[in-house]
Amino acid sequence: MAIDKEDLASLEKRLSSVPSQARKLFTHIAELAYHGRGEDRQAHTTYLPELHESCGLDVEAMYETLDVLKHAGLIVVEKPYPFEDVVIAKELSGRNVVESVARICEQKRVPLRDVLVDLKFELLK
Repeated sequence: MAIDKEDLASLEKRLSSVPSQARKLFTHIAELAYHGRGEDRQAHTTYLPELHESCGLDVEAMYETLDVLKHAGLIVVEKPYPFEDVVIAKELSGRNVVESVARICEQKRVPLRDVLVDLKFELLK
């Protein structure tokens, strides 16, 4: 599975612009979206109640961190409270590079955290 270099560079730039704590939450969002409970989910989506129950942050800290991720263009929050969905944002190309990164990490048995939190994008090669 090849990843467009421009898409990957864009993701890396946006991830490096946010604090480590935000990257950790983003990684958790990606894990839930791509390794969640089956195909009944909306694509690229994590459901807010599930995220809150499993992320270890209180509500205020979670929303503050989600705002950081939104401002960095990494996620989009859809639907009104309390039915919010957290959707991983697509690249300008229209592709979802995070899904591709997650699949490659799975194939190579590389922890997604190593790439998205620690910014070790070289592990994808």
